[in-house]
Amino acid sequence: MRHLIDKVLGRKETPAPATEAADTKPLAADIPFSPLPVKRHAREMPVLPVAETAQPKVSVVLVVYRMRRQAMNTIHTLTTPYQRGVSDRDFELIVVENASDENLVESEVLAAGSNVSYHLRQETRPTPVFAANFGASQARGELVTVMLDGARMVTPGLINYLIAAQRLSTQAVIATPSYHLGHRVQQKAMLEGYDEAEEQQLLASVDWRQDGYRLFEISCLSRTSMGGIFRPFGESNCLSLPLALYREIGGFDEAFDETGGGQANLDLYKRAVEHPGSDLIVLPGEGSFHQFHGGVTTGQQGEERHQAMVAHFAQYAALRGGPYIPPDKRPIYFGPVPDSAVRFIRNSGNMLINTLRDEGEA
Repeated sequence: MRHLIDKVLGRKETPAPATEAADTKPLAADIPFSPLPVKRHAREMPVLPVAETAQPKVSVVLVVYRMRRQAMNTIHTLTTPYQRGVSDRDFELIVVENASDENLVESEVLAAGSNVSYHLRQETRPTPVFAANFGASQARGELVTVMLDGARMVTPGLINYLIAAQRLSTQAVIATPSYHLGHRVQQKAMLEGYDEAEEQQLLASVDWRQDGYRLFEISCLSRTSMGGIFRPFGESNCLSLPLALYREIGGFDEAFDETGGGQANLDLYKRAVEHPGSDLIVLPGEGSFHQFHGGVTTGQQGEERHQAMVAHFAQYAALRGGPYIPPDKRPIYFGPVPDSAVRFIRNSGNMLINTLRDEGEA
């Protein structure tokens, strides 16, 4: 299976490092029954207990537009039993779709779970921010998780660790790192022929429905998370914050009316993280994974994409008085890390070490 994944991703196969004989020898070979080393943790990811409450603890708002196949994959990852350690009572999934020529089938969406609701909207503007704020207005959980792009699959511990992380702070802003399916960010991969057909082959190469952590094996960090988890994110495409805080800061700013929402998601992330008293919590072992669907920033090419980004940046500058600068609040890292994500932790550490070395601090 590893050979297939390497082939699809275009990676060179590297031989496994030689294991030293000492790894399996007793810690003190000359003493009978000396402890034996264990080279790795158990594969099973832990789950944390969740107390029963009358209302859902987390409300996930998923915004969808013209992405039927991708959205149904995402919905699967946001329902039980894919989400581990939680039941339908613990969270709700609010699917909000802006109508197109490729709408979801409502009965299929609702069949995903008793905690799923579906809302089809007739939207005349090219931005998802109105749909996202509408979805948040329907939320019943203490914590709201907003996903402005319905094409982002998530890992199986997300809801369990959101519930646990929420207990760390009354103003917990919880960021999930963002990834793209494929060996390169999709803005570049598409120029080399990456498309939906290749992506479906890539997804078929790992049994993600049974173990969603295998999505790490076929992914790369997205542009706004490319600095790694130890440097400031530009945004989180699966952002969670108290519903009360979401309402206090006004949710998504509806002035971001560029196609796809422009910089609206980055803006919400920055305002939430920089809000006085909020605590930034990062889940290093969880992630959201963007599927290719011809989006504004990942599916356009050449001058068309360039002009779209120019408009996005210009609108942010007009609304906020200058270019976007990611918040640099130091996060709290929470939760376990699956083996499949370790390479991202290693690369993140290397990137921060290089930054500190350039600044003369390492």
